[in-house]
Amino acid sequence: MAMNKRKMRVVHGNSLLFGNNYGPYPKRTTYNFSALGKMRPRVPISYFSCSTEEWHKEVFRERVNSDTFSIELVLEGIFNYTRDGKSYQVHPGEIFFVQLGKNSSMCTATETATKRTVIIEGSGLQHTLEYLELDNLVIFKPVTLERITSIMDKFVELGARATFDNFRMACVESYKLLLEISAQSKELRRPAELQRAIEFIHENLENNLTLHDIVVNAQASCATLHRQFRKYLNVSPVEYFINAKMDMAHGLLASSSLSVKEIASKLNYSSQQYFASEFKKRYGKTPSEIRNQ
Repeated sequence: MAMNKRKMRVVHGNSLLFGNNYGPYPKRTTYNFSALGKMRPRVPISYFSCSTEEWHKEVFRERVNSDTFSIELVLEGIFNYTRDGKSYQVHPGEIFFVQLGKNSSMCTATETATKRTVIIEGSGLQHTLEYLELDNLVIFKPVTLERITSIMDKFVELGARATFDNFRMACVESYKLLLEISAQSKELRRPAELQRAIEFIHENLENNLTLHDIVVNAQASCATLHRQFRKYLNVSPVEYFINAKMDMAHGLLASSSLSVKEIASKLNYSSQQYFASEFKKRYGKTPSEIRNQ
């Protein structure tokens, strides 16, 4: 059966998306919360959709001044990806990124190819991408692919039922996905001691850690670890730990129904007042003010 090539074009503000579809391609299965409509809560890091897409070599997409951020994991075949004039071939197990404000295009280098696409949005997304050093990533080969695919599997599980609780959990998983990609991408260029310290901190955000705990688990001297944290992250190990706790608290305030007292307890703060004081130092507002927003 002959298949026709069909042009498509979408304009949204200053952003332009155009290209070709071909017969039933791209074949797409999508999990999102569109059934909730405009009732979805507005959160700084917001899940939009996760889809599995099979493309034909006749399918093409180009974005100008993209208003979308997406994480594209290649499952089968090879994709050709161009960003700001530079071309790349992306193979199975590798990820390419559609970045906000960038120009890019994509098609397949093989007859067909399949990818998994996760789209994340939110008012705090750009700042978070910059903070996690993800805003300029083009191609990324995960160190531990299973950690990333397990989060994407969670999106499918949550998206199967369009409830508010599942949407909030999907937003939390979106932030975890960004953290995981950030950690793995930095793992490729950070000293091993520093990476061990960072992983230990993020695995123990609900505990009270001392500098001694971090140093011992990093298998480094105190002086070495301080020097590496300052060089690569511009904070001390303890400051990094507190900041990571506060980031987790902010995410829980925005996307869970836990009370401020419960969040303080979850993060092992003995005093709700002390927790609120530490939170305000970082965000300029109390947990209650953030929750009310």
